Amino acid sequence: MKKKCAVFTTVKNESVFLPIWLRHYQQYFSNDDIYILDHFSTDGSTANLPVNVRLVSNDYVNDHEWLVKIAQDFQRQLLETYQCVVFAESDEIIYSLEKPLNETLNDFIQGDDLYATCSGYSVIQDTQSESALSSGDYIFEKRNVWYKDAAEDKTLISKVPLEWNWGFHSLKGRNNNYHRDLYIAHLHRFDFETMLKRHQERTSFQQKNDGGGHHWKTNRDNVFEVFRQVASQPFLITEQHKRALKHLTY
Repeated sequence: MKKKCAVFTTVKNESVFLPIWLRHYQQYFSNDDIYILDHFSTDGSTANLPVNVRLVSNDYVNDHEWLVKIAQDFQRQLLETYQCVVFAESDEIIYSLEKPLNETLNDFIQGDDLYATCSGYSVIQDTQSESALSSGDYIFEKRNVWYKDAAEDKTLISKVPLEWNWGFHSLKGRNNNYHRDLYIAHLHRFDFETMLKRHQERTSFQQKNDGGGHHWKTNRDNVFEVFRQVASQPFLITEQHKRALKHLTY
Protein backbone atom coordinates (compact mmCIF):
# COMPACT_ATOMS: atom_id res chain seq x y z
CA MET A 1 0.00 0.00 0.00
CA LYS A 2 1.28 3.46 -0.89
CA LYS A 3 2.12 5.97 1.83
CA LYS A 4 0.07 9.16 1.91
CA CYS A 5 2.24 12.14 1.05
CA ALA A 6 5.83 13.26 0.65
CA VAL A 7 7.38 16.71 0.29
CA PHE A 8 10.69 17.60 -1.35
CA THR A 9 12.86 20.54 -2.32
CA THR A 10 16.11 21.30 -4.14
CA VAL A 11 18.94 23.27 -2.53
CA LYS A 12 22.49 24.48 -2.85
CA ASN A 13 23.92 26.40 0.13
CA GLU A 14 20.59 27.54 1.55
CA SER A 15 21.68 28.16 5.14
CA VAL A 16 18.86 30.70 5.68
CA PHE A 17 15.96 29.29 3.71
CA LEU A 18 16.40 25.55 4.32
CA PRO A 19 16.04 25.73 8.14
CA ILE A 20 12.87 27.83 7.73
CA TRP A 21 11.56 25.39 5.13
CA LEU A 22 12.32 22.39 7.33
CA ARG A 23 10.77 23.83 10.49
CA HIS A 24 7.58 24.50 8.55
CA TYR A 25 7.16 21.16 6.78
CA GLN A 26 8.25 19.10 9.78
CA GLN A 27 5.05 20.29 11.45
CA TYR A 28 3.00 18.36 8.88
CA PHE A 29 5.26 15.56 7.58
CA SER A 30 7.34 12.93 9.34
CA ASN A 31 11.07 13.13 8.72
CA ASP A 32 10.86 9.91 6.70
CA ASP A 33 8.60 11.65 4.20
CA ILE A 34 10.73 14.79 3.72
CA TYR A 35 13.34 14.77 0.96
CA ILE A 36 16.07 17.24 0.06
CA LEU A 37 17.82 17.10 -3.30
CA ASP A 38 21.18 18.61 -2.42
CA HIS A 39 23.29 20.09 -5.22
CA PHE A 40 26.51 19.50 -3.27
CA SER A 41 26.07 22.20 -0.63
CA THR A 42 29.31 23.34 0.98
CA ASP A 43 27.94 25.52 3.80
CA GLY A 44 26.95 22.66 6.13
CA SER A 45 23.23 23.37 5.75
CA THR A 46 22.44 19.82 4.63
CA ALA A 47 24.74 17.97 7.01
CA ASN A 48 23.40 15.70 9.78
CA LEU A 49 19.74 16.37 9.03
CA PRO A 50 17.08 13.91 10.27
CA VAL A 51 15.35 13.89 6.86
CA ASN A 52 16.26 12.20 3.57
CA VAL A 53 19.09 13.97 1.72
CA ARG A 54 19.92 12.88 -1.84
CA LEU A 55 22.87 14.30 -3.76
CA VAL A 56 22.31 15.64 -7.27
CA SER A 57 24.98 17.00 -9.56
CA ASN A 58 25.19 19.61 -12.29
CA ASP A 59 27.95 21.91 -13.52
CA TYR A 60 25.82 25.03 -13.17
CA VAL A 61 23.70 26.84 -10.60
CA ASN A 62 20.44 28.42 -11.83
CA ASP A 63 20.26 25.93 -14.68
CA HIS A 64 16.48 26.01 -14.87
CA GLU A 65 16.12 23.31 -17.49
CA TRP A 66 18.09 20.92 -15.27
CA LEU A 67 16.14 21.90 -12.16
CA VAL A 68 12.84 21.17 -13.86
CA LYS A 69 14.11 17.81 -15.07
CA ILE A 70 15.38 16.59 -11.70
CA ALA A 71 12.18 17.76 -9.97
CA GLN A 72 10.01 15.98 -12.52
CA ASP A 73 12.08 12.80 -12.31
CA PHE A 74 12.05 12.77 -8.52
CA GLN A 75 8.34 13.52 -8.32
CA ARG A 76 7.71 10.57 -10.64
CA GLN A 77 9.94 8.36 -8.48
CA LEU A 78 8.18 9.33 -5.25
CA LEU A 79 4.76 8.72 -6.78
CA GLU A 80 5.68 5.06 -7.08
CA THR A 81 5.42 4.82 -3.27
CA TYR A 82 3.24 7.84 -2.30
CA GLN A 83 -0.33 8.78 -3.15
CA CYS A 84 0.57 12.47 -3.28
CA VAL A 85 3.77 14.49 -3.67
CA VAL A 86 4.40 18.12 -2.75
CA PHE A 87 7.29 20.03 -4.29
CA ALA A 88 8.28 23.42 -2.88
CA GLU A 89 11.44 25.38 -3.53
CA SER A 90 13.42 26.37 -0.45
CA ASP A 91 11.84 29.84 -0.21
CA GLU A 92 8.26 28.60 -0.71
CA ILE A 93 5.99 27.94 2.25
CA ILE A 94 2.80 26.08 1.33
CA TYR A 95 0.02 26.36 3.90
CA SER A 96 -3.74 26.43 4.37
CA LEU A 97 -6.07 28.53 6.52
CA GLU A 98 -9.06 26.39 7.40
CA LYS A 99 -7.16 23.30 8.56
CA PRO A 100 -3.58 22.25 9.23
CA LEU A 101 -1.77 21.60 5.95
CA ASN A 102 -1.62 17.83 6.46
CA GLU A 103 -5.40 17.68 6.88
CA THR A 104 -5.94 19.76 3.74
CA LEU A 105 -3.64 17.39 1.87
CA ASN A 106 -5.59 14.41 3.19
CA ASP A 107 -8.78 15.97 1.80
CA PHE A 108 -7.03 16.45 -1.56
CA ILE A 109 -5.88 12.81 -1.60
CA GLN A 110 -9.43 11.62 -0.96
CA GLY A 111 -10.91 13.91 -3.62
CA ASP A 112 -11.11 13.56 -7.38
CA ASP A 113 -8.60 16.23 -8.43
CA LEU A 114 -5.31 14.94 -9.78
CA TYR A 115 -3.30 18.04 -8.92
CA ALA A 116 -3.75 21.33 -7.07
CA THR A 117 -2.62 24.88 -7.71
CA CYS A 118 -1.73 27.13 -4.77
CA SER A 119 -2.37 30.89 -4.73
CA GLY A 120 0.97 32.61 -4.28
CA TYR A 121 1.92 35.80 -2.45
CA SER A 122 5.41 37.27 -2.24
CA VAL A 123 6.44 38.68 1.13
CA ILE A 124 8.54 41.85 0.91
CA GLN A 125 10.32 43.89 3.54
CA ASP A 126 9.14 47.49 3.81
CA THR A 127 12.64 48.92 4.10
CA GLN A 128 11.25 52.30 5.20
CA SER A 129 9.63 50.93 8.35
CA GLU A 130 10.88 47.36 8.93
CA SER A 131 14.36 46.46 10.14
CA ALA A 132 16.48 43.55 8.95
CA LEU A 133 15.61 40.21 10.50
CA SER A 134 17.73 38.69 13.27
CA SER A 135 18.16 35.08 14.29
CA GLY A 136 15.11 33.83 16.16
CA ASP A 137 12.76 36.56 14.99
CA TYR A 138 9.22 35.49 14.21
CA ILE A 139 9.01 36.48 10.56
CA PHE A 140 5.38 37.55 10.50
CA GLU A 141 5.75 39.67 13.59
CA LYS A 142 8.33 41.69 11.64
CA ARG A 143 6.83 41.58 8.13
CA ASN A 144 3.48 43.13 7.30
CA VAL A 145 3.13 43.38 3.52
CA TRP A 146 3.21 41.19 0.48
CA TYR A 147 2.21 41.52 -3.14
CA LYS A 148 0.28 39.40 -5.59
CA ASP A 149 2.21 37.88 -8.46
CA ALA A 150 0.29 35.57 -10.80
CA ALA A 151 3.60 33.87 -11.63
CA GLU A 152 3.74 32.62 -8.04
CA ASP A 153 0.45 30.72 -8.41
CA LYS A 154 2.07 27.32 -8.74
CA THR A 155 0.89 23.76 -9.19
CA LEU A 156 3.13 21.91 -6.76
CA ILE A 157 0.84 19.24 -5.29
CA SER A 158 -0.07 16.20 -7.35
CA LYS A 159 -1.16 12.59 -7.48
CA VAL A 160 0.20 12.20 -11.02
CA PRO A 161 3.53 13.05 -12.68
CA LEU A 162 3.63 16.64 -13.92
CA GLU A 163 5.70 18.48 -16.49
CA TRP A 164 6.59 22.05 -15.59
CA ASN A 165 7.72 24.96 -17.68
CA TRP A 166 10.81 27.02 -16.77
CA GLY A 167 10.68 28.23 -13.16
CA PHE A 168 7.81 25.89 -12.19
CA HIS A 169 5.37 28.77 -12.84
CA SER A 170 3.11 26.77 -15.15
CA LEU A 171 2.48 23.28 -16.45
CA LYS A 172 3.00 21.85 -19.90
CA GLY A 173 -0.31 20.77 -21.42
CA ARG A 174 -2.38 21.36 -18.28
CA ASN A 175 -4.29 24.32 -16.86
CA ASN A 176 -4.07 25.52 -13.28
CA ASN A 177 -6.47 23.83 -10.90
CA TYR A 178 -6.85 26.11 -7.89
CA HIS A 179 -7.60 24.67 -4.48
CA ARG A 180 -9.56 27.19 -2.43
CA ASP A 181 -7.47 26.68 0.70
CA LEU A 182 -3.90 26.24 -0.49
CA TYR A 183 -1.48 29.15 -0.50
CA ILE A 184 2.22 29.84 -0.99
CA ALA A 185 4.16 32.49 0.93
CA HIS A 186 7.19 33.23 -1.23
CA LEU A 187 10.12 34.51 0.87
CA HIS A 188 12.62 35.59 -1.79
CA ARG A 189 12.25 39.30 -0.89
CA PHE A 190 11.29 38.96 2.77
CA ASP A 191 14.56 40.52 3.92
CA PHE A 192 16.74 42.71 1.73
CA GLU A 193 20.03 42.01 3.56
CA THR A 194 19.40 38.27 3.24
CA MET A 195 18.66 38.64 -0.46
CA LEU A 196 21.82 40.71 -0.99
CA LYS A 197 24.03 38.25 0.89
CA ARG A 198 22.56 35.33 -1.02
CA HIS A 199 23.25 37.00 -4.37
CA GLN A 200 26.81 37.83 -3.34
CA GLU A 201 27.59 34.35 -1.99
CA ARG A 202 26.41 32.70 -5.19
CA THR A 203 28.93 34.55 -7.36
CA SER A 204 31.41 31.78 -6.58
CA PHE A 205 29.17 29.25 -8.34
CA GLN A 206 29.29 28.62 -12.04
CA GLN A 207 26.16 30.24 -13.46
CA LYS A 208 24.25 29.29 -16.58
CA ASN A 209 23.10 32.29 -18.60
CA ASP A 210 19.65 30.96 -19.50
CA GLY A 211 17.56 34.06 -18.91
CA GLY A 212 17.64 34.30 -15.12
CA GLY A 213 19.95 37.32 -15.27
CA HIS A 214 18.87 38.88 -11.98
CA HIS A 215 20.68 36.08 -10.13
CA TRP A 216 23.99 37.49 -11.39
CA LYS A 217 23.63 40.92 -9.78
CA THR A 218 25.68 41.42 -6.60
CA ASN A 219 26.22 45.16 -6.21
CA ARG A 220 24.02 46.52 -3.40
CA ASP A 221 22.36 49.15 -5.59
CA ASN A 222 21.74 46.68 -8.40
CA VAL A 223 20.27 44.07 -6.07
CA PHE A 224 18.08 46.73 -4.44
CA GLU A 225 16.82 47.65 -7.91
CA VAL A 226 15.81 44.01 -8.43
CA PHE A 227 14.34 43.92 -4.92
CA ARG A 228 11.99 46.81 -5.77
CA GLN A 229 10.83 45.34 -9.09
CA VAL A 230 7.60 43.76 -7.89
CA ALA A 231 4.61 42.65 -9.91
CA SER A 232 2.02 44.77 -8.09
CA GLN A 233 1.59 47.24 -5.25
CA PRO A 234 2.33 45.60 -1.86
CA PHE A 235 -0.60 45.41 0.55
CA LEU A 236 -1.16 44.37 4.15
CA ILE A 237 -1.07 40.71 5.09
CA THR A 238 -4.33 39.84 6.80
CA GLU A 239 -4.37 38.57 10.36
CA GLN A 240 -5.81 35.23 9.22
CA HIS A 241 -2.76 34.58 7.03
CA LYS A 242 -0.40 35.87 9.73
CA ARG A 243 -1.87 33.41 12.22
CA ALA A 244 -1.33 30.55 9.77
CA LEU A 245 2.33 31.57 9.38
CA LYS A 246 3.07 32.73 12.95
CA HIS A 247 5.36 29.77 13.68
CA LEU A 248 7.95 30.73 11.06
CA THR A 249 11.20 31.95 12.58
CA TYR A 250 14.29 33.40 10.94
